[in-house]
Amino acid sequence: MHTFVQDLRYSARQLIKSPGFTLTAVISLALGIGAATAVFSVIYAVLMHPYPYPAADRIVRLTVDSVAGSGDPVYLNGAEIQTLRQSPVVESVLASDGNALMLTGRDLPEAVHAVSLISNNFQDLGVPAVLGRGLWPSDAVDGQEPRPVVVLSYRFLAGTLLVQSGCRGPDSAT
Repeated sequence: MHTFVQDLRYSARQLIKSPGFTLTAVISLALGIGAATAVFSVIYAVLMHPYPYPAADRIVRLTVDSVAGSGDPVYLNGAEIQTLRQSPVVESVLASDGNALMLTGRDLPEAVHAVSLISNNFQDLGVPAVLGRGLWPSDAVDGQEPRPVVVLSYRFLAGTLLVQSGCRGPDSAT
């Protein structure tokens, strides 16, 4: 222990004797530690924890490998989704289907991306509605025709509907 203290005193004297070297060493260490921290933060955010959902490590996407080796999505109908929901190894099932639609009624038609969801998607992903409500289980009761419900994304609401209609938007005070 005595030699360790002597080494620390000697190191401190040498650093005080040459302030240029000391400044260079401290700056190099600070830049190295900062760069390593930044790279780790980016890698962690992108590769290790890419989804902002609760229990994202438990979300699984069903795909079928084709002959070409690509993972093609699995398309299930309502009865198959219900069968999958009743499986003891599945906690919850999320299902969606994307569609390209045309928004008309304005000067020019506009292409709009629409997604059909089952009623528990928002709750299971932990995504609350900013305004109004999302989809509820009562919107699609088993064995009944689903109720027509529309949930607009904030980007679509603010960027398309409100801008084109001249409204001030949900965030502005009146």
